Amino acid sequence: MELLGIKNPFGGPVYRVDSCTSTMDETRRLCGEAPHGTAVMAALQTRGRGRFSTRAWTASAGKNLTFTLILRYDGFFSVPAAITLRSGIAVARAIEALEPALASRVAVKWPNDVMLGNKKCAGLIAESDGSAVLLGIGVNVAEDFEKAGAEAPNAVSIASELYALDTTAAAAYAEAPHRVPLLLEKILFALFDTLSAGFDRLWREEFEKRLYLKGRMISFVAGSAAAPHTVTGTLTGIDSDGAILVIPAGKTEAEAFAAGEVLTINKRVYTD
Repeated sequence: MELLGIKNPFGGPVYRVDSCTSTMDETRRLCGEAPHGTAVMAALQTRGRGRFSTRAWTASAGKNLTFTLILRYDGFFSVPAAITLRSGIAVARAIEALEPALASRVAVKWPNDVMLGNKKCAGLIAESDGSAVLLGIGVNVAEDFEKAGAEAPNAVSIASELYALDTTAAAAYAEAPHRVPLLLEKILFALFDTLSAGFDRLWREEFEKRLYLKGRMISFVAGSAAAPHTVTGTLTGIDSDGAILVIPAGKTEAEAFAAGEVLTINKRVYTD
């Protein structure tokens, strides 16, 4: 495990490992002693996953950013509200700061994805080990999904999205190892802001401004995995607790859903 010289506003060390099953696994091993703000990034994850354990996060070695941040709070009620949604805002901000040409293309998809255009660029997951919140983030930086073909039809990297807009800027991603630490540092500083108490009254408005498919007709799979049901309607926003708001077809009032999955109206899934 290598200690990096990345600036971290949380005050913790930032480590890099060449390969691991997942950075979540690595931070769980460190969690007993690691201070608040410790971050672990991996050049390669062999078993990275998203919000659902059945969905893997696929990434080539050295071409993408995968890391987990250890956050310690004084009890459950000290954890920032809607921590995953607020973290999504941070990732979106960091991508925009790294590549301003992509600003109009970046959106946050409820509850834990960041989109470039109509494809997924980043995913987030927050878990607790009892003593800390483990915030895992994966960003496609320079992955070539055209080579992946049908394995990742709805995924995109920063480099590939940028290529269509600015080939000169995209060429810098041939040196992806130099872009990944820079993006990590930008995300850490953005997280420090969006997870702060000063952002408590601002996160909902900013999330809604960035909300993917807001105002559009969607299909929403609600309920448990054992008993799901699909709601078709208009995505109007989120409530103060971070639940998604959908006006079902044929109705006039929005209904709130705390869990579920957003699909486009043609049922094309943007996977975790």
